[in-house]
Amino acid sequence: MMANDHSGAIPANPTDFVGNENVLRIFKQEERNGQRLALKGRIYTLIPIAILLLFVTPIPDVFYFHGLITVFGVLGVLGYFWQRHPAFKGWHQRIFATADFALLTSILVIPNPLATLDYPPQLTYHLNNSIYLYVVLMGLAFSYRPATVIFGGIAGAVCWGLGLVWMLSLPDTLSILNVDEAKLIADPFMYLSNIKFIDLGVRLQEVVVFLVCAGLVATIVMRSRRLVYRQAMAEQDRHFVREALGKYVPASVANAIINDRGALEPQRQTATMLFADIEGFTGMVERMDPADVLAMLNAYFSKVGKVIVEEGGVINQFQGDAVLATFNLPIEDPDHAGAAIRAAQKIRSAAEQHEFAGHKLDCRVGIATGEVVAGSVGSGQQLAYTVHGDAVNLAARLEQMNKETDTRILISESTIAASTAEFDSRLIGEIPIRGRANAKVYTI
Repeated sequence: MMANDHSGAIPANPTDFVGNENVLRIFKQEERNGQRLALKGRIYTLIPIAILLLFVTPIPDVFYFHGLITVFGVLGVLGYFWQRHPAFKGWHQRIFATADFALLTSILVIPNPLATLDYPPQLTYHLNNSIYLYVVLMGLAFSYRPATVIFGGIAGAVCWGLGLVWMLSLPDTLSILNVDEAKLIADPFMYLSNIKFIDLGVRLQEVVVFLVCAGLVATIVMRSRRLVYRQAMAEQDRHFVREALGKYVPASVANAIINDRGALEPQRQTATMLFADIEGFTGMVERMDPADVLAMLNAYFSKVGKVIVEEGGVINQFQGDAVLATFNLPIEDPDHAGAAIRAAQKIRSAAEQHEFAGHKLDCRVGIATGEVVAGSVGSGQQLAYTVHGDAVNLAARLEQMNKETDTRILISESTIAASTAEFDSRLIGEIPIRGRANAKVYTI
């Protein structure tokens, strides 16, 4: 099975993943997690600032800042809960981002109306308060939307620029726009040290640098999106493989195969083999339409496979109408012998109680326990999980011997001895088995 190629272009917004609900779900979850972190960060930042202001800002000045801090907190909470509302759209984040930058710019540019100390608004630029804009910009990175970060950068630059325009419009503001250039060149330090002087070049530089940083943050967000996208697609592939394997092996085995990248390492250990075959299958199919044969086999294998997986076994292979299953490989099961016997009983019960595509079937089962070697074999491009050992051959021969002993399930002595559970087993006797010495066999 080849993995999908996830190196192509990644949609700009999660909603662009049309038809891929799993990836869309993961992106939405990441956005919600990011919004939650952004809200926590905002609250954890505003609370200590509010406490600090109590000690460094006189009353009633502090009430103004506490009110604005409250507005910042409310905007964050509204944005967080609105994102979870069914009517939420991605561009709604841009409205909240614009509101944040507009509010922050107003705080930094417009003097505190409750201030007991009268200070000129131009002082804002001498204190280099534009650095606070970057805090809001970094918060937008949690949106996982590069377009939102870019828009926020532009909104922040525009808000800061409008604040600059308002400041330049004040009649007492000094700048290159209303100061004679010759005087400025003659004594630049006099103007630069003047609180009401605004260095227009430096202010425009702040806007440009802020936009550049917005582009860099957006790039980082895009790289994060690519990582989330690849993880989402990889998880989707793992889920698909796990579901496909889960039809034949237990979930623990499917996970082991995935973790070993599809190639289970060879292992030698004691395991129990179960070999099941349909009685009279050859004569039956000669009288049936091929399509009916496949429908019957699919129904039969579906029932048998479910039973084997429920008991912790692994379907090693289908051979025509026969099934070879292993217990204790590749995942260990202390009661592998008992699990195989229970699976055989359930298979026999299913055959007696059900019809398969309209046909009644009878089956024979052989079970043997012994040391085997198992692992992945193949060309590298196509692998098969196979098992080899005397127990495999014995299980197949016991299945065939049911015809001679007029039984439906034959179990080797080693399996009965290895089982930790008690079964109502009956000794058939010591039976000569082709290719080996006489062996005690049981039935249930």
